[in-house]
Amino acid sequence: MSTKMPVYFVSHGGPNLLDDTEYPPDRSIGKGLRAIGDEIRSLAPRGMVVISGHWEAGRTSLLVNGKSGFPQPLIYDFYGFPAEYYKQQFPHQVDPQLTQQLVNMFTNANVGIEAVDRGLDHGVWVVLKKAGLDNAPFPIVQLSLYHNDSMDMHLLMGAVLEPLRDQGIVIVGSGMAVHNLRDLFGSPSVRPYVKPFDKEIERAVLDNSGDRKNKVAMLSESKFLRQAHPSLEHLMPLHVAVGAAGADRAKKLLEAYQLSLSWSCYRFGNL
Repeated sequence: MSTKMPVYFVSHGGPNLLDDTEYPPDRSIGKGLRAIGDEIRSLAPRGMVVISGHWEAGRTSLLVNGKSGFPQPLIYDFYGFPAEYYKQQFPHQVDPQLTQQLVNMFTNANVGIEAVDRGLDHGVWVVLKKAGLDNAPFPIVQLSLYHNDSMDMHLLMGAVLEPLRDQGIVIVGSGMAVHNLRDLFGSPSVRPYVKPFDKEIERAVLDNSGDRKNKVAMLSESKFLRQAHPSLEHLMPLHVAVGAAGADRAKKLLEAYQLSLSWSCYRFGNL
């Protein structure tokens, strides 16, 4: 097994992802996410840093949770779901030393960053719970995105994180490969832009020519971009993951389409 931890990009969905009737554990999405969780557990990482599409900080500055060393109450940042989802729990550890390490790394990279006490949002705890990572034996620290649409800045953000991989830290970007909630209702068919944009991501991410970062940044020029992502916060965790991956090869771990969503997930690096 490699001592360098891999990087993951996962698609996270809403809290109903936890419904085993809607997302059975033996079907593609539930099965695929659980396989990712089992894989991460098998790596026995020292910790995990997660970047979710549901936490943006400043245009040029970042926030990171875990300041006090005590897990904070979960954030139920979703609306109109059955009451049971607002009672879900996700027991986990935090690590103020890892939080401070992130502060130091970004400060040394001339990026403004502040440690705060904040609970995990559903872009983190829902997908990690579906993956079976509640009560994980390692701490989970959440890092924000920038509050901007710069793919280049988020790629550079990932590059700052890359050295953590040699220190036993798994990096996870949590977003959606395609995320258009406006088109989620109506026709039962997959929307015509979902597969084409997902395949553009796939070609860029699986590129082994050494030009992957540029190709991922060029997704900004896709004619499908603003249909696939009316706002870009669910795409930016992919760019952070690609930035943290360096030159490591990628593998697509999950491919599933649902109306106006793509659930594609990737791993960067060897096990």
